[in-house]
Parts: sequence; C-alpha cells; structure tokens
Amino acid sequence: MAVAYGGSGAGDPGRVAPLRPRPSWRALGASVVGRGTRERLRQLPPHWPITVCIAGFPIWWALGLGALVWPVFAIPLGLRLITRRRRIVVPLGFGAWLLYLAFVVLSFTALESSALPFAWIWRLANYLSCTVFFLAICAADDDEIPADRIVRLLAGFWIVTVVGGWLGVLLPDGSIPSLTERVLPASVATNEFMQVLVRPEFAQVHDILGYPLGRPKAPFVYTNDWGSAYALLLPFFFLSWLQSADIRRRSWAYLLLVASLIPVFVSLNRGLWLSLGVAMVYAASRSGDLARLARRALFALLTIGLLLIVFTPVGTLVEGRAENDHSSAGRSLLYGEAFRITTESPIIGLGGPRPYEGNKIIPNVGTQGMFWTVLVSTGYVGLGLFLAAWLRWIWETRAGPSVTFWCHVVLIIGLVQILVYDMIPSSLHVVFIAAALGFRAARRDGLASGASRVTGGQTPDSASGASRVTGGQTPSDRLGTVGPGGHGRKVSDPGWSATAGPMGATS
Repeated sequence: MAVAYGGSGAGDPGRVAPLRPRPSWRALGASVVGRGTRERLRQLPPHWPITVCIAGFPIWWALGLGALVWPVFAIPLGLRLITRRRRIVVPLGFGAWLLYLAFVVLSFTALESSALPFAWIWRLANYLSCTVFFLAICAADDDEIPADRIVRLLAGFWIVTVVGGWLGVLLPDGSIPSLTERVLPASVATNEFMQVLVRPEFAQVHDILGYPLGRPKAPFVYTNDWGSAYALLLPFFFLSWLQSADIRRRSWAYLLLVASLIPVFVSLNRGLWLSLGVAMVYAASRSGDLARLARRALFALLTIGLLLIVFTPVGTLVEGRAENDHSSAGRSLLYGEAFRITTESPIIGLGGPRPYEGNKIIPNVGTQGMFWTVLVSTGYVGLGLFLAAWLRWIWETRAGPSVTFWCHVVLIIGLVQILVYDMIPSSLHVVFIAAALGFRAARRDGLASGASRVTGGQTPDSASGASRVTGGQTPSDRLGTVGPGGHGRKVSDPGWSATAGPMGATS
C-alpha cells in the first residue's frame, strides 16, 4: 500500500493526505537549476554552450581541458532540453544509439579492475555528451541554433587545427604548463590516463622513419586525433569558405588549404590520407553543383600535394612512411585478438580495452580504432547497434540542402576512420553535430526519409517542421539543395547559380 505524506492531515491517523501530482520534467529541471540561474540562462542565446565550447577550444586545450570540455558544455545544453517543453524529432537510428548506451552501462559489470575505471567513465561521459549535443541541435529552430553559425564554428575549428599542426611542425617538443593538472586531486592527477588527457603538447615525437620526428597533435591529445579532426572538419571549411560568394574569402581558402598540407604530410597519418581521399572521391562522384565543387577541390588538393611531394622534402617523408610500415603487422595482430577476446563475452563485451597477453610493448587490445573499442567494450550486439545508428544517419543525410550534403560527407569520413582512429572525444562530437545538423536541414527541406519523436510537448513550428526565419526561408535553403543522386534541386544563394559554380566560373 502506498503511503502519502503531507497535507493538513499530517499526524492524524484517521485522515489520509491527498496524493501530490507527479512533477513534470520541466518542473524537475527548474528545481534543479534554480529560478535565478534559469532566468540568467534564458537571457543567453540558445547556442552559447556550443559557441563557447568550440570557439574557445584553443583556450580550453591550453588550460589542459581540451579532452574534458565537451561533457562540461553538454550540461547547460541538457538543462535547456529538460526545462523546455518541445517535441524533438530525431532520425530513426537514434533508437539504436540509445540501446547502444544501455549496453555501455551493462558492460560495467564486465570490468576486471577494482580501481576507479577512469577510461570507462570518460567514454560514457562523452557518449552522453554527444547525445545531448545531437538532441539540442535536432530540437532547436534555425533561429535558435543557426546552421550557418555551426558551420562557421566548425570551419574555424579546422583553421585552429591547421594552426596547431604548424605548432607541431615548428616546435615538436613544445608544450604548455597544465593548470588543470595542478588543481586536480593527487589521486586523479597521478593516474596515467588522466595525465595524457590534461597535458597540452604540440606534437608526439616518434621514430617511425628511423629517426625522431614530431607528428602534430595540437590542440588534441594524440596525433591521430589531429588527423581525424582535420578530415572531419574540412567539409565545413569547404561549405563556409570555398562555397562563399566572396571571391577574397575563396582565395584565402585555397591559400589555407595549401598551408595545411605540410602538417598533413608531416603527421604521417595514413588514416587521414585514406579517409580524406575516399570522401573526396565519393563527393566528386556525385552529380550537380556541389559535386563539381568537390571535383575542383579534389583536383586542387591532388595537384598541390603532388607538387609538394616532388619538389619539397615532404616527398622524403611520404617515401619513408611507405617503406617503414611497421604498424600494419601490429594492427593486424590486435584486430584478430580483438575478435578472439570478444568471444569471451559476446553479448555485453568486456567493458573496455584489455592488455595484450603477449609482448608488453604492444598496445591494449581495442585501442586501435573506434570500431575495435566498441567491439571489445560492448560485444557484438553493441557493435551492431553502433553501426546501425551510424549507417542510418548516413542514409538520412543522403539528400537535402548543401549543408546536409557536406554533413553526409563528414559521416562517410567518420565511417572510414572508425577502423583506425579512436574518435573520442572531439571527433565523435563533430560526427554527432554533423548528423544532427544534416538531418535537421533535410527534414525542414522535406527530404528526410524517416524520423521518430522522443519526447512530449509540441510547438506549432516543430509540429509543421517549419523554421522561423525572415522571409520564410531557412539558412539551409539559401545554401542550395541536393537530391538523393547528388543533383542540384534548388539554388537561391546570390553567390551561386545553376550555370556558375561557387568560383564564378561556368560549369
């Protein structure tokens, strides 16, 4: 029998106090945040957590917070979702992602170590953070979290990545004293995993070629993180700069592309080279104006790259990387071992990567890429759910305005990268932002093939799928539209015409 407390009958055994109504999620969120804090947050633009997180990323990295900052800014985004009553329309693959999160939680029971599992907590925190960023963008109108603002932020993030790459090239032994490491409790700061996360360094020095070489990693944790971010952010740079109506901006874009190729080659990141090549060829194989832009960009990158290889010392690095392929054998060994140990717990996985039982200099099994981390951590079922969500989002973004097209390319790049790169934290957030942004633009353009609702509450705008912008036109409309085959359907950007590409030349 349920017992209710409170009311005027408290203390009177002959009376039963009336049951209190169950508080709504909105009331619960308001009580957690507090009225004063809630009012102050309402005065800020809805996109401020995303803007401060991405635009301020160089500062967070210099403070030692670069790998930790994403979940921090997911908190105000999440609170805004809780305190607002609005229907959230998400792509159908989001259900598979939620099931995957359930398997991540279940995998905790398979962890062997009795110590505090920093790596497991960090992965879960970033998964939840990605989810919040995804929902926040899907739930927002375009005047609340504008597509063009997000595109500019991510294009700027690519430029920051290029600058960080040059820091690694010019000052491979450089680093910045970590304020975060100083203020962390000793029990946390001495953890080897946490030390890697909070120490801002410009490069990782490796002797892959037989001599020490600084491979750029700023402003990220590992050089592979740098390579992953470079490729994933490049489509947003194309959209914001190469597709600009301003000819000066487009000219600067090509100069920045040329400058960026030096750290790309010095990084010796074959995963970067492969994923970028696959994505550019895929984009160029489509039809329409955007595909023509992709073909021009691909031709420019290949031409400049070949010139650098032939006429600069970069050619020596590329040749040396091809001749010193030591990592491939190790990776093949670890891939086979990942499948083997996952059979020990195929349903919920092992909770996280495991030490290799043989040679101690070989990295942990499950650390050679997101695919392998998911496989070892959550088993075959978790891997299936993870891939189902990703592939569905690729399908959902196959048609739509040009922002959707380039977000679709980002997802293709990420699908290649999961085999070789551990994409947590920054790269995975970029992928989720791209998936949400691309789906939202396609849905409001009437080209999304399927969606589901994940919460109650509805506004007229969200019910109709319309966006409140001046003139009844969304920013994504102004960027042009691509059909399922890549064909241009609608182009209304004054800097773009059906017969002239973004460079102003007849196509």
